[in-house]
Amino acid sequence: MTTPHAPRRRMKAVGATGLSAALALTLGVPATFSAAHAQSPQQVEGSTASASGDAASRISPGLQKAEGQITVYVQFKGKGAFEQTQSAAVLARKEAPANRQAQVQAIAAQVQSQAQSVAAASGAKLMYTTHNAMRGAAITGDAAQIRALAERPDVERISPIIAKERMNSGSEIDTKTLATWTRENTGYTGKGVKIAIVDSGVDYTHADFGGPGTVDAYLKAKAMTELPSADSGLIDRNKFIGGIDLVGDDYNASVAEKSTPQPDNNPLDCRPDGFGSGGHGTHVAGTAAGYGVTANGTTYRGDYKNLTEEQLKGMSIGPGTAPDAQILAIRVFGCYGNSSVVMKALDTVMDPNGDGDFSDRADIVNLSLGGEFAPADDPESYMINTMARQGVFTVAAAGNANNYNGVGDTYSDSGSPANAAAALSVANAYGSTQPIDRVRATTKTGLEWLQGDYSVNFDYSKASADQLRGEVVAAPKRNRYACEAFTAEEAKALKGKWVYFEWDQDDLSFPCGSKVRFDNVQAAGGVGVVMAGKAERYTIGIGGNATIPGLRLTASSTKDLEKALAAGPVTVEMNPDFKASGRGPHSHAFDLNSSSARGQHGSDGFIKPDLAAPGTEIVSAAVGTGNKGVSFTGTSMATPHVTGIAALVMQAHQDYNPQMIKAALMNGASTPIKNEQGTQYAVDRVGTGMVNARAAVDAKVIAYDAKTPERVSTAFGVLEYTPDSGIQTVQREIVLDNTDSQAHTYTLSYEASTTIPGVEYSYPQQVSVGAGERKNVTVTVRIDPSKLEKTMDPAMSADQVAQDWTTGKTLIAGKRQYIASASGRLIFSENGREAIRQSIHVAPKPVSKMRVDASRIDYKGIADKESTVTLRGTTLNQGGYRSLLGAFELGAVSGRIPTGQLKLPSNQAVDLQYVGAASDAPALKAAGKNPNDGSLFFGISTWGTWDSMHWGRQVQVQIDTTGDSKADYTLEVTREKGLDYPLVKVWSISGNASTVVARYPLNSAWGDTDTNIMDTNTMILGVPLKDLGLTAEKAQSIKYTVQTDTWYNEGNSYVDTTSAIEYSPFNPGLWFTGEESGVPGLFVDRDGGQLTVHRKNNNKERQALFLHMHNATGDLSGRTTQQGVADGDRAQVVDVPRTIHEARFRDVPADNQFYREITWIASHQIDRGYPDGTFRPLNNMDRATMAAYFYRMSGSPQFTAPSTPSFKDVPLNHPYYKEIEWMKAQGITTGWSDGTFRPDSSVNRDSMAAFFYRYAGSPAYEAPAQARFTDVSTDNLFYREISWLASQGVTTGWPDGSFRPVEPVHRDAMAAFVFRYSTSVLGYSADQ
Repeated sequence: MTTPHAPRRRMKAVGATGLSAALALTLGVPATFSAAHAQSPQQVEGSTASASGDAASRISPGLQKAEGQITVYVQFKGKGAFEQTQSAAVLARKEAPANRQAQVQAIAAQVQSQAQSVAAASGAKLMYTTHNAMRGAAITGDAAQIRALAERPDVERISPIIAKERMNSGSEIDTKTLATWTRENTGYTGKGVKIAIVDSGVDYTHADFGGPGTVDAYLKAKAMTELPSADSGLIDRNKFIGGIDLVGDDYNASVAEKSTPQPDNNPLDCRPDGFGSGGHGTHVAGTAAGYGVTANGTTYRGDYKNLTEEQLKGMSIGPGTAPDAQILAIRVFGCYGNSSVVMKALDTVMDPNGDGDFSDRADIVNLSLGGEFAPADDPESYMINTMARQGVFTVAAAGNANNYNGVGDTYSDSGSPANAAAALSVANAYGSTQPIDRVRATTKTGLEWLQGDYSVNFDYSKASADQLRGEVVAAPKRNRYACEAFTAEEAKALKGKWVYFEWDQDDLSFPCGSKVRFDNVQAAGGVGVVMAGKAERYTIGIGGNATIPGLRLTASSTKDLEKALAAGPVTVEMNPDFKASGRGPHSHAFDLNSSSARGQHGSDGFIKPDLAAPGTEIVSAAVGTGNKGVSFTGTSMATPHVTGIAALVMQAHQDYNPQMIKAALMNGASTPIKNEQGTQYAVDRVGTGMVNARAAVDAKVIAYDAKTPERVSTAFGVLEYTPDSGIQTVQREIVLDNTDSQAHTYTLSYEASTTIPGVEYSYPQQVSVGAGERKNVTVTVRIDPSKLEKTMDPAMSADQVAQDWTTGKTLIAGKRQYIASASGRLIFSENGREAIRQSIHVAPKPVSKMRVDASRIDYKGIADKESTVTLRGTTLNQGGYRSLLGAFELGAVSGRIPTGQLKLPSNQAVDLQYVGAASDAPALKAAGKNPNDGSLFFGISTWGTWDSMHWGRQVQVQIDTTGDSKADYTLEVTREKGLDYPLVKVWSISGNASTVVARYPLNSAWGDTDTNIMDTNTMILGVPLKDLGLTAEKAQSIKYTVQTDTWYNEGNSYVDTTSAIEYSPFNPGLWFTGEESGVPGLFVDRDGGQLTVHRKNNNKERQALFLHMHNATGDLSGRTTQQGVADGDRAQVVDVPRTIHEARFRDVPADNQFYREITWIASHQIDRGYPDGTFRPLNNMDRATMAAYFYRMSGSPQFTAPSTPSFKDVPLNHPYYKEIEWMKAQGITTGWSDGTFRPDSSVNRDSMAAFFYRYAGSPAYEAPAQARFTDVSTDNLFYREISWLASQGVTTGWPDGSFRPVEPVHRDAMAAFVFRYSTSVLGYSADQ
């Protein structure tokens, strides 16, 4: 049964009444030529810096709250054995590793001892240890006991382990690999380079790896627990040099009873899906480093330097991109399921045989696996970055569309380990050719093969050889399409023959379906079908019937067959082994496979993927078949192409470290990837372009980002600016690193893939770099925020459709989410030819700076129910952006959860901050409309931003409509397959049954209306009241609870949750009306706009929550600042206090700006006004009255004034003599140097600040080094006092940033200062 996800710190409700994820092999389906559908990840990179400080800081965030059984990686202090024992020259790949076996084994023994100790101390099960790259152990046990391990002095860090799941002839031409092999004197084939395939194992008995190439050999090897010896006849030890099975066939990390690894020393791949299905690791290994298999099924043993294109196309399985590279197989997957031992595998890569001698370590690691929405501190990412510093390069799959997103073009649809800074992330593109079915022909012309596609409905695997072979005869011209029945006379010539007729007309339309044609042939006695085609490749297959075989020919094969028929008899032979055995031109050549994952768009300061490679319909070795191939699709298949090419680069440039190899690959990926319309894909979709082996091998000058060299690409990030902020310029440096012995001069140009008005890049027109020199090239992005428009990537489709996971039924359709970016490639050309390309990306976003201009919302009188507030600030209204505002009755408030209490730092994105509810039913009723047509809205802000709301982040509102403290409905923020837009899914809950009622876009609008749904921390969940069964007639109240969770929150019930909050949709405590935006639940947020706040009654104090959806993020640190708690710039909470007093002074009406403050000081007997009933708010405050204010603020204390006046102008009979003398006695005033007090003189604002500071006891206070107000310099006489007053919240200055120190204080302003000081500093109630 489908149900809403069960979400997993309780936050205080305002007015409360008392409610594992896996990594997938990035692989498509076998042998069907369809797009890949495997799981794909999302994560931001973590830091590799060591934890420090107390024990809590050594725990990966969240273990303080984790409960139950969890699996973690405990990292011990100290360098890994490789880094500990090897010189800097070895780490830089300038020398071979030294044999330090004794030291390594001592470190291994120490780690094992530590691991056993931590396991025993925590009562945990020891899974495995690592010591080569990093010292540590994986353990499974109780979270509370594991938490205590952080107290140990030898523990550096404790991190969660995230389970991982598993995610070619012709490709060598597209990737320029063949050209690299065959270059005179300099051809490279990967010789001397060791590639580790971390996957499902490798079938080393296959002919592609030099094995015997028989099924019997595979079955014999399968029975072994050790790797066969060189003389066994089962393995070519020159190719397959070692490996280990870390898990065993039955292992599956996601199934408890199968999650214990059963390792052995034989990393042979599984054949889980039956004969000929092809194992993932075997296929990947063949693409990276297979020898190749000839047309007759034998291992190719020729010289790759002499291989021609025609010879290559004639092979049944083409060579891997590095055919002379050696293979290490580290098996991490069982026959089915996912894995938690990738960390162990990566450590094993450093010393495959475990003898402590690193000379056998791998040079390159292929990871055709990935984690969907994987977290920032996935330990594998740390390990990959550590290994890169130690000289080992990792190539990883970018990920594919899957059952969660449905399409690859989904933001943030990539993750760990491909998002690791040092990893190279690979997208899946179409090559220029694709597999095609073939038939063998016997002719007079010497024609041997015909190409086309086999019919689908006939089972070729069960047919006899005789059924699949026969003589071809042409159908009569009158029935050239075989759409009609053949006559009896015609049937005589067709009986027992294969009938040849035309499939399509000149316009490629076809007059009838395939089944009727096959049936007509069969009725005439024909035993097979051959159809003439007019296209080289068809996108729609042919069904045929289930009783006779047949195929449709390509246009070129049609011409060949007709020539052969004219020359004499033709016999054709079909065979299951001939399916997908040929290569034909691709209908989507150098396009991106739609399943390939769109990467990161700069939110976290980086973009992915890095480049693309052929990954669609790739033929490579099939496990357990001896010498046969199988076609797979996915980024898993694209990745080993690049892994092999990386081996060629490593062979050519043996002094290049992993970062330089990565740069060479990315810089040289010069083949553009374009869609059917000819539009080039952006860098956050395909990276720099299609990998180019020849350019990468030739790279002697490389380019990479100076700030993040390990990432190579240059990403400025998501930048927020208000439209009035003026021209902004941001610069980044690109390093041009010349390893050549001669100088190079380049001309620079920029090739845009996405553009935004108001954004321009500038760079030097020419740059020269000397031999062995590094030179920085400055790239400047100039941004005019006033011109920014929301522009879509031209290769992106705006319309998407959500479909049911299983049936394909359309659930909902709408406009997708997207973020505007200016991106492209900076091209360095030499002598008129492109030499280097560098990805550049920026995502500037215009923002508003709006606030409700009120610290509280007051009403004229006790019985009044409406109050109008004004919106002030910088409005956003340009180019598809318009600032919007959500208004809610605040329901719950929560402080920021300390990062150390979160399972992962990224979980801050669902750490609740404010929660509120709103209903438009009262507004409909007031307008004379049906309130039952209204909607209910829930506004939520959090303490962290999200790049995109996706499956890995869960937000739910559980609604009790019946008062039984059980959820009757749940609103779930979720996705549906095929639509890149977060939805609000409405569930009806009845007992254990859950039913989907409806789906609505988050923020109540689709992507064609910008509600700032990405890179934000605010959201609105809207639902019609009718969907919840709520009606005005019943006038029901509800109780709602908000809960949040993430996929990576193991051991915790939730990340955050509220108590039950009561709310009445038809008679709420607060409701709002204002300028309608056209988006339900959102008002226009513009300067000067007004919002009416309606209240139910004056019985209680309430608070309003305003979500300024388009404001900048601001400071979400939660720290205490001079302005209060740093809770960002989008959420604003405003008090709605009870009205205590009616108007007291006839010249101070209720709508006076300082009505509340004046009324408050009157009620506290601080100022009683004038005898005529006025307050005279705009009169200047005199010094004598000010003395009275301070005296009364202190409670009019007992004080005996001196009999002799202290000031010559304040006699004993002065009305404020006592108050002025009290003020002098308290040290608040000393009067003037001439002995006067000047009681009737006005008080200036600077003096007022000084009086308040002295009244507070002249507290210790260090004024800020930078002046807060534009007209109060740091050398001002009262700088300290004015700064202190502002820090207490007593004064905010004027909107223009000034304080106006020498202006007199008006009486109304003095009332405000007294009110704020009394309530904020002294803690008096604002209502008393």
